[in-house]
Amino acid sequence: MRSNDFLYNLNATKNKLNDLQTQVATGNQIQQPSDSPSGTVSILGWNSQINQANTIMSNIDSGLSFVNDSTQSLQNIQDEITNVQSKLTQVQNAANNQDLSNFADQIDSSLSLILDSANTQSDGKYVFAGTDFTAAPFGYTSDGKSIEVKDGNISGTQSIRISPDVAQQINLSGTDVFGTIIKGGGNIDSGTAVGATVTAQTNVYDSKGNQYTFKLNFTKTAADTYDFTYDIVDSSNTSVLSSPPAAQSMVFDSSTGYLQTVDGKSPSLTHITVPSSNIDFNFDPSSLTENNASSSLTFTANQKTDIFNTLINIRDNLRNGIKPTTDQMQAVSDFNSRLMDNLTQAGNIANRLTNSKDLMNNKTLQLQDLVSKTQGIDVAKAVVDLQNQDYLLQMSYKLASTVLTTSILNYL
Repeated sequence: MRSNDFLYNLNATKNKLNDLQTQVATGNQIQQPSDSPSGTVSILGWNSQINQANTIMSNIDSGLSFVNDSTQSLQNIQDEITNVQSKLTQVQNAANNQDLSNFADQIDSSLSLILDSANTQSDGKYVFAGTDFTAAPFGYTSDGKSIEVKDGNISGTQSIRISPDVAQQINLSGTDVFGTIIKGGGNIDSGTAVGATVTAQTNVYDSKGNQYTFKLNFTKTAADTYDFTYDIVDSSNTSVLSSPPAAQSMVFDSSTGYLQTVDGKSPSLTHITVPSSNIDFNFDPSSLTENNASSSLTFTANQKTDIFNTLINIRDNLRNGIKPTTDQMQAVSDFNSRLMDNLTQAGNIANRLTNSKDLMNNKTLQLQDLVSKTQGIDVAKAVVDLQNQDYLLQMSYKLASTVLTTSILNYL
């Protein structure tokens, strides 16, 4: 019994010594789950959160790079627009009437630089292409007389996770920066009979500024449900569409009156283009409502025609000895203001990404500290304990050499 007890204690001392040697070598006090089941569960959870935070911070870094490239492109465009405004001011001076062709060349040069910036890429993605990166978003038409949208969805948004539960848009879509958006507002009478149609219209313009009429029809098919169709006609009331567009089903919320879905999806921009007439704009129905009041629909456009074709028209007119109109100069000025708004938005996105990265970094440091406190060891204490256990083991060996050789005859 004395021998068994001694051997048991000797093995316990050796095991403790081995554990301390491993802890000192690895810096970890938990070598396997059985060493601390609760500590192991906590460490696994914290490490999972750390890995998730590192992934999010990596995404934020990529997002910041994309936003910075977008901001630089916007800044380059604004520099050229400011240069164009300066040239247009000089053109109004009668002393420069003989130099209109030279000014046209300068406008053309600025136009090329603006187009290049509009087609800027970041890590292989066109920054203003929305969600379609198959081609540069903007380019000349086949006849070389105007610039058109070449991509399928320049209004799409790109988002990244800035926390486990929050996503942040990182792009400014080509539609937001360059496109024409007609925003629908006002009210459709909820008392409209099924089968009846509510109509409205507003003006739209082609790339040269020629006016057309955008006619909208909302035919009630059921309670709070309408089929939306449209047509675009010229000055002689002749449709310029090659074929009638398919009807879109619009459903309004019966309690709030807000537009709920369009063809079963959340309301979004409808891209409308008529290549044969150089018409290209987007219709935004999201502000339409349905209430128990007389139907009254309103429409506002952020611009008559896009900046590319406005500059093309100014350039061509200058080459023909025609100075830019007040409307054309105002269009350039309005686009410059629009750029300022977009630059501000890009700055806000960058700030939010930076702040989110700082928060995630702080969270990672806190989690790493928890892991360290649970998993790590006090090296100085462990070394002292190791020395003590080694001393006990050596003393045990010495005692074994004297005690275990004694037999019962020694006590008789």
